[in-house]
Amino acid sequence: MKLMKRLGLWLPVLSVAVCMINLSGQDDKNLLLFLTSPLLLWLNPQLTDLHYSMDNELLWQFILYGIHFFFWLGFGLLFDWLLARRRAK
Repeated sequence: MKLMKRLGLWLPVLSVAVCMINLSGQDDKNLLLFLTSPLLLWLNPQLTDLHYSMDNELLWQFILYGIHFFFWLGFGLLFDWLLARRRAK
């Protein structure tokens, strides 16, 4: 499969771009971060409880970024695998 057509590459790249926008302060309320990741929206009540019990804000942000990045990486790899499997038939 050509590199340009692989979602396993481009979805994590876009995820890093969203995280960098958030880190730069342009998304201070985390709306872009949460609205582009269904897993973060689903885990929002648990993450809110975790946030209030944590002392380190930077660690909190990296937890959000990790969940966002690995969700899109897993989704892209799964989609690429399913597409390759379908084309093989």
